[in-house]
Amino acid sequence: MFIIMMFMALAFAKPDGAIVVAEERSNFQKVQIYIDISEVHAPDGSIGTSKALNILISDRLQKPHLLKNKLQYWSNPKIWNGSISIYDWHNIKHMPTFSVCNYSDAVSCGIQNGHWTLRTVVLVGEKYSAVTMKLYDNKGQVIGRGSYTVWGYIRWKPRWKLTKVKEQGAFGATATREIFEMWPPEIEEIPPLIHPFHIGQVSYNVYSVLEQACTTKHCRSK
Repeated sequence: MFIIMMFMALAFAKPDGAIVVAEERSNFQKVQIYIDISEVHAPDGSIGTSKALNILISDRLQKPHLLKNKLQYWSNPKIWNGSISIYDWHNIKHMPTFSVCNYSDAVSCGIQNGHWTLRTVVLVGEKYSAVTMKLYDNKGQVIGRGSYTVWGYIRWKPRWKLTKVKEQGAFGATATREIFEMWPPEIEEIPPLIHPFHIGQVSYNVYSVLEQACTTKHCRSK
């Protein structure tokens, strides 16, 4: 008991040269990600968005398992003890650091409100379409990216007909005659359509973040 009392006296003593015991802060990292509304570029040059695409993107990106693994990988041998919260246009107002901002420029709002921002741009063309995603940190820097190109193709449909005709012979026997008819094939152009599989592939790549995404003390000390 005497040894414990003496240690406490030394720990809380404040004279010059005394030992001060302070609790070391943990490397807990809370990551907040906002999934921005997608930007779709049509072949005629117009820019808009797609409600169905936004719902699909938000659903696919609600599973940040790869991001957690990647942050743990960069923080090794230390343990990353953080958490990841994901928001979209429905619940962004419930983000703890949210303040009123013009989210037409979501990256700037991410700097203001202290969150990461994930932007999706879809280029729709007649021959090919492309999906690109970029993940920005709370300083506006790109820390993750992913893309996928979907090519259209031509489907050839051959057009032909084989007709079999039975003919009566001179002595009662029958014979079968075949008439083969063929026309130029029908050409069908299949447009480059974006499927859920493509969104899944891009989201997998965008969560494979760069080392600068890790902000633990261990990462900063490298």
